[in-house]
Amino acid sequence: MLTWRMRIQMQPRLAEMAAWPSLDPALIPKQRRGAYLRNTRIVSKVLKGERLATVAKAEGLSAGRVTQLLNRCLGGPAEAPPALWQGLVPHQVLPTDAWEASGRGRFAQLLQQVPGLRAGLDEMLLARLKDKPWAEVPSPATYHALFKNLLAQANWPLDTYPYTTASLAYESVRRDLKTRWVFFCQARKSRRKAFKTKPTVSSDRRLYDRIEIDEQIVDCEQSTAGIELNVGEGLPPLRLSRLTLLTAIDAATDCILGFQLALTRHPQQDDLLALLQQCVTRWPPRELATEGLELPVGAGFPNTMEGLPLPLPREIALDNAWMHHAQSVELFATQELGATLSFGRPRSPTVRRIIETTFARLNHRLSHRLASTTGSSVTDPKRESPKNRKQVPMMSLPSFEDALYVMLAETNHRPRPHLAAATPLDAVRYQAGNSYLVSVDDHQRSLWNPFRGLKEVVVHDRADPKRKPYVNFEYLRYKGAGLLAVPASESKVLVAFDRRDVRYLEVSRLNGQVLGTLYCPGSWLFHPHSIATRRHLWQKCRQLIRASLDPLTDYLHQQRNQLNHPTEVAQFLRTYQEFVGGFGLPTSLWPRTLSGPEGRIDSKTTAPTTPVPKPGKTSGQPTRRRYWSLQLNPGGQS
Repeated sequence: MLTWRMRIQMQPRLAEMAAWPSLDPALIPKQRRGAYLRNTRIVSKVLKGERLATVAKAEGLSAGRVTQLLNRCLGGPAEAPPALWQGLVPHQVLPTDAWEASGRGRFAQLLQQVPGLRAGLDEMLLARLKDKPWAEVPSPATYHALFKNLLAQANWPLDTYPYTTASLAYESVRRDLKTRWVFFCQARKSRRKAFKTKPTVSSDRRLYDRIEIDEQIVDCEQSTAGIELNVGEGLPPLRLSRLTLLTAIDAATDCILGFQLALTRHPQQDDLLALLQQCVTRWPPRELATEGLELPVGAGFPNTMEGLPLPLPREIALDNAWMHHAQSVELFATQELGATLSFGRPRSPTVRRIIETTFARLNHRLSHRLASTTGSSVTDPKRESPKNRKQVPMMSLPSFEDALYVMLAETNHRPRPHLAAATPLDAVRYQAGNSYLVSVDDHQRSLWNPFRGLKEVVVHDRADPKRKPYVNFEYLRYKGAGLLAVPASESKVLVAFDRRDVRYLEVSRLNGQVLGTLYCPGSWLFHPHSIATRRHLWQKCRQLIRASLDPLTDYLHQQRNQLNHPTEVAQFLRTYQEFVGGFGLPTSLWPRTLSGPEGRIDSKTTAPTTPVPKPGKTSGQPTRRRYWSLQLNPGGQS
């Protein structure tokens, strides 16, 4: 390859631009003509003897760019003529000469000439695409190694291409890998039919026909600042781990029906039941405690407006998460609501396109706008910096709950193009007044309790007159006077319980006769607790239970003293939320316990909340034994 100086030494006549073949500037497009005249002026000055640096500074270019321009005009192979005027035209592809044609297409010819080369390279890509166990991850290095191996197996001569090049056609192999991989991926995708819902026109969609529910881990972190807790000393501001947002949306109107913020990255069936209860019951509008936030005019959700009907869905669309298949969720959705659960096909988020779009709006308008965001991936430039991660986030959990409430309420008030510029709430209001809907009276809705469960249990110790009969339920013995009324011919009873608070059971006979209330041991009566919490204590903290007279309070203090990680802080808040009876509620609506030794949960108090006394037990002098009814009281009234 010759440089422009070497070309001038070999052909001195080219130093005069007048000796170059003429080129009419009028033939050059108008948009390129200015750059062409500038290039001509630069080359002319240099060939006349001016210093290259001086010319570059006068034209506002670098010295390297001027050298590149001169080499484009006068450089090139010694056996090929220079480009001259054509090299001055910007964005002009220089014609292919004989010296270049000898190297063009050699790789394509090689793939056709070498037996099994093309098939061997394609076999590697197809094995990976079909996810074969022996498949190798394709990369330029591995693809080029296979290329050389196939050439050696074919006994390709060492004095021909690609052995005549220094890189052994590495760049051609890399480009072939990229082209073939894209080709195979597109071909495979074109043959596979996407699993999507049947397209329906807007007139076929009806209000509450289909409700989509999904969960997403919030892409930002908050702090515990502003949360009032009655646990020992005041809780300092600490970083919380990422929480999970559960949302329900109507597919026909894009209206968000409700949301539930679970204080964990792994929500359970109780969180989904809380969301369903929020959607089908009437709630008052939430009062905002964060300054600067304001709700839009009117109700933000259908369950906060008296004039709008509450959902009674025909279909509830979920994904295949384990908690969606819980028996409590299926029983409430199918038996109480009369809906059909549609779990869809695995790994098909397009089936629930509307709810996925709602989460994308949440990330864009709220979670990705905060400095404590985690971004969409570990390489997201919006991700919180390592310097800020050492500090507590500025956004507190109560403020984030208010911002989330306002953002979702504004989403219901934002016009939609596919709704003819109407808002989702306007669409709900219009369809409620112009279509037939199945309605349920308020009394029937008040009887709905998604947390209510029924179970048959065996009654023990009925033959021993010195022992009280009891039933076993979730690791504990429940006792009550109502068990005395169970006939000797019946060994089982039916107990009704609330998953959020299993301290008490409502017992009845299998024929429906109500027998009263059963109580767990007194050491478990101090705080409301769910089935999940009790199972965790008996499975993971059995040593604490055996050594404590109040395992619930001691477990809460154990969590309070081990707040070393954001996940532990979130778990502590979730336990506290459950113990104060605020499960499913935002932090601003958590019940405030009484101050002082009777209600405050501190290290000096053995009983944080006064337990409800069992029937028949009063303070003071002992009285005669009382039974659950007068018919079972041998001594009459007492």
